Amino acid sequence: MEYKDILVEKRGRIVCVTLNRPERANAIGVDTSKELLQVFTDYRDDPQQWAMILTGAGDRSFCSGMYVTEAAEKTAEKGKTEGYTIFKPWTDMMQSIRKPFICALNGHCVGGGWHLVADSDIVIAAEHAQFLDTHVNIGLINGVESAGLAFKMPLGIVLRMVIEGRHYRVSAQQAYQWGLVSEVLPADKLMAKAWEIATHIVEEAAPLAVQGSKKAILGALDRGPTAGIPYTWTVLTDIQDSADTKEGFRAFVEKRKPRFAGR
Repeated sequence: MEYKDILVEKRGRIVCVTLNRPERANAIGVDTSKELLQVFTDYRDDPQQWAMILTGAGDRSFCSGMYVTEAAEKTAEKGKTEGYTIFKPWTDMMQSIRKPFICALNGHCVGGGWHLVADSDIVIAAEHAQFLDTHVNIGLINGVESAGLAFKMPLGIVLRMVIEGRHYRVSAQQAYQWGLVSEVLPADKLMAKAWEIATHIVEEAAPLAVQGSKKAILGALDRGPTAGIPYTWTVLTDIQDSADTKEGFRAFVEKRKPRFAGR
């Protein structure tokens, strides 16, 4: 598929998706949403794709969220608010995928761009990256992506960003201190680190084990500690007899690198 608003680069089992509208601060419109849905569908369905990197073009913005100009035009045409609905298909898709997502924040992350952060498993950031939200400044509710962030960082910080709007910003270093970001790097080292992390995953980790671990952790969080911990035992049985597990044991005993096949 030919893409207009995103760039897709594949290196072996790694896929890197770059939001490619730097002149619009990598805002997400109708066409961008369709392309994200397609690339996430391909990632879900292709057994040869084991890890995905998400980033933005340019050095100013990772993603500025909804393409408000387009949404305003469509709202005027239809007489009802447009914009929200284009996010749901691809965010639902992203949330359903058990393969890992690595988010490399190359700049500001605003509003709807939070979706990509909240639903990623590993988030790293350039030193100059910032988080802010402008939903309330244009009369919109930030409910979905802010809830996603509230599972990963202090609730009070998320509430202040959402309620105070554009005037409260969280730096990459603050996001690191609060646990949303796992590493802060100079901008010129960001993507090399993202590829390094993805390479560690696809070359040294069994894909079924990675996906099962993600399923167990998120499933346990959904259920709470009383039901969640017992639930994780049921996930372990899903892959304990897989070819990958047997290969991992053999490789350990034989003191060699395992050759995982994802089955």
